[in-house]
Amino acid sequence: MKSAPTWLLWGCLPIFNTLNQAALKMTAGAVIHEAFGLQWLFDAAMSPYIWMSFACEIINFVVWMTILKRHNVSQAFPLTAISYATIMITGWLVFHEPMQWAQLIGIAMIMGGIAMLGFSPKPSSPDDGGDRA
Repeated sequence: MKSAPTWLLWGCLPIFNTLNQAALKMTAGAVIHEAFGLQWLFDAAMSPYIWMSFACEIINFVVWMTILKRHNVSQAFPLTAISYATIMITGWLVFHEPMQWAQLIGIAMIMGGIAMLGFSPKPSSPDDGGDRA
């Protein structure tokens, strides 16, 4: 069986993380008028959005384990910050949450930091003779 291309894995991570957070927000909206208790818990558990959240979390787990199998955690983890930007943008577009200039600047800084990390030279490892292309 052929493994998934790296670009697909990296695309799936922020997409499913963002869908997970959106599903949790929709679950919270479905039980917003109920007091916390057993009925609240039951209604939240019966919401289709919570099941969507669980499915997204499972997919994210599988994708993340696959990424970690191929990459060093020090290289892979910073790229998870893309989700911060996609979640804020989704909150603004889908849930009509306000977006402040500070958040836009933060998104730009996150994306700039990711770009700097992504285009920085890769450290050489002892296994490859010291020169990594």
